[in-house]
Amino acid sequence: MHTDANEELLLKELKSGDTKAYKTIYMRFEKPLLFEANRLLGNVEEAKDVVQDFFIDFFEKQRYKNIHTNLKGYLFMSIRYNCMLILKRQKSLHKTLQEYCNTQEEPTVHLEEEQEPSIYDLIDKKVNDILQCMPAQRSKAFQLYVLQGLKRKEVANVMGLSDNTVKTHLATAIKTIREKLS
Repeated sequence: MHTDANEELLLKELKSGDTKAYKTIYMRFEKPLLFEANRLLGNVEEAKDVVQDFFIDFFEKQRYKNIHTNLKGYLFMSIRYNCMLILKRQKSLHKTLQEYCNTQEEPTVHLEEEQEPSIYDLIDKKVNDILQCMPAQRSKAFQLYVLQGLKRKEVANVMGLSDNTVKTHLATAIKTIREKLS
């Protein structure tokens, strides 16, 4: 059994293809990695996604074969890196939206006419126009997640899609909106 095995032995067993080592690594490190991801992201759902995606990638692409240092350090460094990428993407999206807002002129108000739309109305219209040009499922996933505030798993359930499919739709939709707004 692997519960008393040190990390070096566990890594060696993992590299040799021992399936019990996979489970032991996941059971031993999933919660501490989830705690670290949540600490960095401040969002439990995003943290769960980061840890889950990491372990899938780690095992499917056999990234453990490239570990020549300690296992625990590698796992934590990888989770921190993945969290930083997410934070960087979020910051970039926020910056793009902020820049777009800053480049727009404030509409002037004419008392005798109807009020012109605010900058937020203009952005809403632009985003809605972009959503209209997207494939229906991508647009719907974005609307449910961003505009209606559903969690990604809830969007997947409503749309009858897998969580990863919804994740892909959202990433592509955000990328498209970012490109069209800049």
